[in-house]
Amino acid sequence: MTAASVYIHEIFVSIQGEGRYIGRPSIFVRISGCNLRCKWGDTPCDTAYTSWEATGEMLDIATVMARVSELHSDHAHVDHLVITGGEPMLQPKLPTLVKAVQAAGFFVTIETNGTRYVELGADFISLSPKLRTSAPVGTNFEQRHEAERYNPEALRQWLASNDCQLKFVVDSADDEPEIVLILAELGVHDPARVYLMPQGVCIEQLAATARICVDLCIAHGWRYTPRAHIEIYGNSPGT
Repeated sequence: MTAASVYIHEIFVSIQGEGRYIGRPSIFVRISGCNLRCKWGDTPCDTAYTSWEATGEMLDIATVMARVSELHSDHAHVDHLVITGGEPMLQPKLPTLVKAVQAAGFFVTIETNGTRYVELGADFISLSPKLRTSAPVGTNFEQRHEAERYNPEALRQWLASNDCQLKFVVDSADDEPEIVLILAELGVHDPARVYLMPQGVCIEQLAATARICVDLCIAHGWRYTPRAHIEIYGNSPGT
């Protein structure tokens, strides 16, 4: 392991299942480790293996790029790479990784909860601020999660300096006032930048919350995004 290392759970090829670039074949580099512990009732984060029970390995960036190159050699048409998590901003060497991926010719999307701002120069930032309904009520993480889940200053920095989307995980219609308040606080007036995504880790849960998202999108002009990868593959690593 060298100093330029990142904590990685997995590297794989799939489609982007959410947001503006939904359906786009992509290579995913999934970072492990997160500063939040999302939980909706009895449902934890859909990638609990990178948050609640973070697992992975420290890989130097040369090794990461070798694995990316191997995947790309089998899928030469795939020119989009998504760095996701977990929470990528916790990795000090993330800017180095972004530069290496861009130098290899990839369009780079970063998926982040937006609680920390880091100058990266990525092509696209998917911001997913967590709402009050994400709090892990009754756990040891509840207070820390609530204190960290929303950082308007960091979000404003992201929005001012990058091409971004705002993607909210919606659990109930009661999330509407908080979303409206956040958008007003951040000065986001373009509904095309705002996506609502149903909360859920299985088809049944997604179906229950999807209609809520659609109704809110129609009411406000926001965009609806499914979780296509879960609908297709189920909620499992490597998809």
